[in-house]
Amino acid sequence: MTDYKIPAAVERAVCTRIYSQADEAHWPHLQDADRTRLYREWTEDPEIGGRLLDFVGQRANIRPWLKDCPMKEYERARRGEGKYAKYVTRPAATLEQMVAATFGPDWEVIPETTQQKPMRVRIREIGTEDEEQHFVAGTEANLKHLVWPAILDRSTGGTWPWTVCVVDPFRAPVSPEKKEGHQRMAEFLGVRFVYFNEM
Repeated sequence: MTDYKIPAAVERAVCTRIYSQADEAHWPHLQDADRTRLYREWTEDPEIGGRLLDFVGQRANIRPWLKDCPMKEYERARRGEGKYAKYVTRPAATLEQMVAATFGPDWEVIPETTQQKPMRVRIREIGTEDEEQHFVAGTEANLKHLVWPAILDRSTGGTWPWTVCVVDPFRAPVSPEKKEGHQRMAEFLGVRFVYFNEM
């Protein structure tokens, strides 16, 4: 991806606009055809593609920039992570909020343990120093990416427990059949699956 010199004001206007529209369209639950339609609309929109055109060289470069830069970071940005988080107007729950909802208020995220791709942290019960756990969160569509760090950890002798938190949206809930598959996977891998209900 070419590192285009897009002015901060243009990036802010464009990203705020596409994030707002992605939120209205319920982006995480869209089919590929609907995402393609939105990318086309954004490319043709004078307030999005029109603003970017002078800085990306040609119209054909608009969609790749949108896809590989702000939209690639959309889910992380919604949860308050990364450089694009400041453009989100309706944020989703953070990892800290998911931990509190899953484990209760007596648990905390260990500072400076946050990692990305997938979003994960180490957590512990407040007041304990040596009983840590791994907590990884994301959508069911990204399940293979959520369990992969646990697999790597187990394969190298890691013993701290893993909790895989699957975001369970109100508009597109995880089916009972998929949850049954998760339970079989949990038993096989020696991890715990939990679900974070999100409006």
